[in-house]
This record gives sequence, structure tokens and C-alpha cells, in this order.
Amino acid sequence: MNDTSLLRVKSIHVEGLFDLFNHSVKLKLDERVTILHGPNGIGKTMFLQMVNAFLKGKYGLFGQVPFKRFVLEFTDDSRVDLTPGQDELPTERAKKQPIFHLHLFRQGELVEKHDVSPDAISIAEAIASRTPWIRRIEDDLWLDDRSSEFLSAEEMISSYQDEIPFRVRAERNITEPHWLTDLRKRVTVHFIEAQRLLKFTPGNVRRFRPYSQTVFTVLDYARDLKSRINDTMAQYGQQSQTLDQSFPRRLLSTRVTPLSADEIKKKMEELDTNRSKLKEIGLLNETQGHPFDTKALDSLDNTQQSVMTLYVDDTVEKLAVLEELARRTRLLLDNVNRKFHHKQIRIDQEHSLVAEGEQRTPLPLDKLSSGEQHELVLHYDLLFRVLPNTLVLIDEPELSLHVTWQKRFLPDLLEIVAMAQFDILIATHSPFIVGDRSDLMTGLDVEPL
Repeated sequence: MNDTSLLRVKSIHVEGLFDLFNHSVKLKLDERVTILHGPNGIGKTMFLQMVNAFLKGKYGLFGQVPFKRFVLEFTDDSRVDLTPGQDELPTERAKKQPIFHLHLFRQGELVEKHDVSPDAISIAEAIASRTPWIRRIEDDLWLDDRSSEFLSAEEMISSYQDEIPFRVRAERNITEPHWLTDLRKRVTVHFIEAQRLLKFTPGNVRRFRPYSQTVFTVLDYARDLKSRINDTMAQYGQQSQTLDQSFPRRLLSTRVTPLSADEIKKKMEELDTNRSKLKEIGLLNETQGHPFDTKALDSLDNTQQSVMTLYVDDTVEKLAVLEELARRTRLLLDNVNRKFHHKQIRIDQEHSLVAEGEQRTPLPLDKLSSGEQHELVLHYDLLFRVLPNTLVLIDEPELSLHVTWQKRFLPDLLEIVAMAQFDILIATHSPFIVGDRSDLMTGLDVEPL
């Protein structure tokens, strides 16, 4: 994303939450980590949920919780206000189809407005009536027979907008204006909820008895990492094949400025070190690479120096394909394994994430303790599943973590943020998560209106 399109959330305001509280939070944009704190019952989790729902266009949440005004301010000095408008409808109709007003301000001036309705269920029902491959399973759950995916009402609307009947589209003002679509493209959000050890997924779909299943998130993430490793190794193989096949042509047709023997020797040593690190984290196996006695480089003639120079340059290009995956994998393993006792996590190309006990005894990932799973899931989520410049919301990162691990959480998080470049908003009760970084804290209003 280029600098002109970059947009970050600068502040968040909620007025009249639960008809009791006003909350206003300015994000720590320089440090990129903001920590919410406050007693139970004032709406820390709801605050995160509202941010997530708005940025994903899931207005149903706003129809379920009392509030007077929700505001997001952005780094380009624009802001969006969301306010309820039920008073403009007859009472009974407002209960069934509440309307919310969206207003876009630039430099304090109103420039755009749009009305939305969170009545997603009835819209999803209208979509299902026109798409025979979609069946309703529960109140807010549909099954797409073509993809075997389970969809909520909001996901139905997002996936099948073209199937919304024109009458419903006209009545409910479904079509999103361009300015709002553009805003969502420029500001992405990723919510790591308190319940993060289990994931809801489709089970084996039967014709008349579809059902869902829950899986351990660590197992799902192991599959995700395996896919990433396979894709990266395929790119590595393709890059290697391309360079190897073109090596003779490039050697004969391209003027190669040969490096000196000392320069070649230095680069070869750096490559060996890089290969060793890749083998150490499991991204290269022992048979990959080319052990070489660098003493032989002292007696090269000019032609041999050109060949070795091109070989070194090609090897650098090949290994560069693995660099990004290796960087994130190394940080994952370092952060997790420094905390685990009598256990360790390693990477295996065939099995991806592997847990081992003492004497390298294999351990099923789903048999790790809840604290170990929380640690692994949080770090993996942040390192592999979040795009740069995303607003990441984390609810109660301290869950199941020993005090020692809680104290280590923020330093690890700041290290990840520095590498991955995204913003984080945390809701926590734990003083150990904050540690000595009280400068990152923002308290929510505890006094009722």
C-alpha cells in the first residue's frame, strides 16, 4: 500500500454506551500499541467489538447494544459518525428495522451521508429464497452447498449482494456508497477474541443433516503454516530451476564483473551461515545447499572467478525467496520456545508445527496446556495472519498465561509490531501485561452518565 492510500485510525469515541458510559480513546500512533484498561462491566470488549463490526460493515451489532454515537477519526483528518435513527420510524417498525445514519466529515465539514440497516437476517432470507444451493441451518447460520461453507447473515450479504431482490435493496438501501467501500479498503481490521483456542468450521456435509465442528486453533494454524511452507518451497524450487537453466546462457552472453577471491569467499561464508539458519528452523533440509571448501577460491583464474561470482549471486536470489517466511518463523520460535518449559516447538516441512517434550518426544499440539496454546495462537496470528497497517484488536491477551509470560507479552508484541508494521488496540485487566509501559495505557470512563 503506498503512502497516499495509507489510512490509520487515530481515535475512537463511543457516546452513551449501555446508556451509561462515554469512552474516548486516542491511539498511540508512534508506538503503534494502545492498551485499554478499566474495571469489569464498562464495555472494554464491546468497545473492540464495535470497532471490528463497523470496519467490517456488520451493523447488526449496533442494533443489539444501546449507544448514542460511534465515531472513528482517521489520520487524514476525516471522521465517520454512526448514530441511531429509530426516532424517525414508527416504534414497531423501528424495532424490526432500525436505521443508522453514517456521516463522513473532512476537515470538520460534512461531505457524505448514508443510511444503513442492521436487519441482516431478513436480507439473508431474501437471498436464500433466490439461491437454491443455500439452506438455512439455524437462526443466523446458512449452508452453501456449493462450497460446503457455513455463512452468517452478514457473510451472506457480503458474498451474494447480486442476489438481493431489487425491492429489498431499494427498501433497505443495501448498496454501499463508493466512499464507504473505499474507506474499508484503506482501513483493515483483525480481531483476536478472548475465545481463540477453538474454531468453528464446517463438518462433513450430508444432504439432510449438515453439521458443524470445532477444531483446535493450533491444529488449524499448523495446517495454515504447512500450506505457506509448501507455497514458499514451490516458489523456491521454481526460482532455482529458472536460474539453473539459464545459468550457461547468462554466463556466456552477459558481461559478469568478477568479484575478488576474498569477496567471493566472504559471500560464500555468509551463504553458508544463512543456510545453517534456515536448516536450524526447518525450512531447508540437510541435503539442500552446497558445502564448499573456500580455500579452493584462492587459486581461481578470471574465468573461474566469473563463474563463481554468478553462482554466488544466483544463490543469494534463491535464498531470498525464503527470507520473509524465515524471518517470521524464527521470531515465532524464539518468542514461544523461550517461555516453554521442558517442551519446544519446531518447524518440519512435512508436518509444519511440531511440539516435542524432553528427549524430543512428539506431543500432539492440541495436548499442549491452554496457556501454551494461547501463546502459540497469539504469536502465530500476529506474525502470519495480519497484513501490514491493519488495526489489530486483542481481547484479554493474559488469558491462561502465567505472570512471567504476561510480563514478557508486551516486549514480544512490540518486537512483532516493529517488524510487521500494524497498529494494536488491547483490552486487558492485567497490570503485568502493561509492566513499566504505563505510557501506552488509556483508561476508559468508569463514571456513569
